[in-house]
Amino acid sequence: MNTIYLKFHELNTRKIHEDEFETNIELKKYQYLQYNEPYYELKKNVFIGSVDLKENFGFLRQPIEDLYLEKKEIKDLTNNDVVLVEIKKNNPKVKLILKRGLETIIATIQKRRNGYKYFTDKPLYRNIIVGDESLAVDGLVVKLKVELISGDKIYAYIDEVIGHINDPDIEILKIVAYHNWPDIDVNELEKEANNLNINIEEEKKSRLDLTDKLIVTIDGKDAKDLDDAISLEIIDNNYILGVHIADVSLYVKENSLIDKAAYQKSTSVYMANKVIPMLPHKLANDLCSLNPNTTKLTLSCIMTINSEGKVIDYQITKSFIESKARLNYDDVNNLLENNISLGDKRIDDLIFKMNELSQKLALNRRRRGELEFDSEELQFEFNDKNEVINVYPRKTGLGEELIESFMLIANETVAFHMEENGFPSIYRIHEKPDTDKLDEALDKLSRLNIEYNKKAIHNVKELQKILKSAKNTDREFVVNMIMLRSMQRAKYDKNPLGHFGLAARYYTHFTSPIRRYPDLILHRIIKELVLGENNSLKRYNYYEKNLETIAKHTSVQERVAIEIERDVIDLKSCEYLLDKIGSVFDAQIVQVLKSGLFVRLTNGIEGFINMKNIYRNSTYDPVMLGYYANGKLYKLGDKIQVELIDVNMLDRQIDFIIYNKKGANKLWK
Repeated sequence: MNTIYLKFHELNTRKIHEDEFETNIELKKYQYLQYNEPYYELKKNVFIGSVDLKENFGFLRQPIEDLYLEKKEIKDLTNNDVVLVEIKKNNPKVKLILKRGLETIIATIQKRRNGYKYFTDKPLYRNIIVGDESLAVDGLVVKLKVELISGDKIYAYIDEVIGHINDPDIEILKIVAYHNWPDIDVNELEKEANNLNINIEEEKKSRLDLTDKLIVTIDGKDAKDLDDAISLEIIDNNYILGVHIADVSLYVKENSLIDKAAYQKSTSVYMANKVIPMLPHKLANDLCSLNPNTTKLTLSCIMTINSEGKVIDYQITKSFIESKARLNYDDVNNLLENNISLGDKRIDDLIFKMNELSQKLALNRRRRGELEFDSEELQFEFNDKNEVINVYPRKTGLGEELIESFMLIANETVAFHMEENGFPSIYRIHEKPDTDKLDEALDKLSRLNIEYNKKAIHNVKELQKILKSAKNTDREFVVNMIMLRSMQRAKYDKNPLGHFGLAARYYTHFTSPIRRYPDLILHRIIKELVLGENNSLKRYNYYEKNLETIAKHTSVQERVAIEIERDVIDLKSCEYLLDKIGSVFDAQIVQVLKSGLFVRLTNGIEGFINMKNIYRNSTYDPVMLGYYANGKLYKLGDKIQVELIDVNMLDRQIDFIIYNKKGANKLWK
């Protein structure tokens, strides 16, 4: 039974085509399902999701709006359990535990008179029983594998030693371990990387020589893994755009230790001021990185683009380059936005020409229906003691947009070539949004007085208009968030199912093989099958057979990496605010729940106002998307001032109250 219900969770949908199920479903056995040919659907009042437990309540995480779970509903649950919830009389009731989320436990060992005790940051309200304690040492932080949950007991064994409670980065290490990120012996990988012996001069003989071209890299100031470089010439009124990508597949051979480890991870993880690289440092930051004034081996996609920004010809080839400059986004933005020279007129002129082309490419994407979500990345500044001293949202400038445009067109061009010529490939897909989710999102937007054409709302152009109408307004972040939550997750697939958000017929990931495994796989396919290095039927069949598995695995790992990154952001946000209790901040209400309000500070940090527990006579109004408290309506999108009252480092939870100079609204129960 659980398997059938879990499929809805795994696919992140409320309806599934009958062909997706291998067995016939006897509907009478599944009281929470209904059948509308040819789809099986969850009943309207039924929801499936993972549980996020707090001290005396919890949330059922949902794409549009999280469901609040009362204390009595969570008593038998553990964090991240996948459960089925039925709403009766507006109250969510947990009906089925479909999958236990507690597969591993992060615990600190303490030696007691009668043996060792295992303490968790969040109480589990169960006794932890560990069989073999040969690895147990006082003060160690370990990962336990759960074997059985029975009544008030959890039976487990020590799976991994994470570190010691006094280690400086122990909190980040605990987050990484909690998400079961592959624990790989870095020393063995570095040893293999150091033993790599590539004859550069021999390789150059079979490659296109691009060392005479004016090629540059543009990245963040702190970036060390430079996997893409760009060039641009104008010939006969056409742009000749070169996107040159590090030839990682030359160094990372199939089934090597490095390859197996890279596949396990599938992506690099970027965490505030730390990175877990997919590849060993020797490769990521040295051998493969396109550092300036050094001969580097690359795969190039060289496109001829006409004056209207359309690709009219292209070449995908092995090459070697010498980057002439290592540029960063801040300096490029200063050049394009403030006309502050980079110190080299040739490069200044190049960047201006690149920006000209970038704008044309962006215009074409908008015309065909690309959805432009304005994403803000939270940035942290650290002092010498690795303490957070500042937090701010980093908005993208023209430099970031330029690189994005060039990577997008290269990815599209390569995807087009693979599909049109019948080569097996791995694609980046983004399916159309679920109708119910989109309708729910649009209903919210209408209550925010966002105008749109209801008859054309499932047309991507109309969605474009909604995002455009909110741009550079107070509602921009809220509108973007609501729309994003209505979208499907982008993922990898062996079939070219298109990319809804980009309005692209074919799309892939070709441009970042240092930090993404799908890009590395694609490079291998290009070199073997497209460029003919090993275009045998055996290799063709190998990719046809294995690409689906690779696509699923890398999609899962990508989601896990995102979860780790978010948890570290929450951790560092808490660290930053820990000594600021009582401070007042400008904020915006970004989500309204039955239990209270999520608010976002102007620096990008988010926290919670628990209306039910803080304010007397507060009333949730789902129609107005707000809360009445003290005679005033606080609704979604409102700008307010908040006072910080608590920072819970264990739960990584930040609590606020609505600020009032007179203190009149600080009415505690």
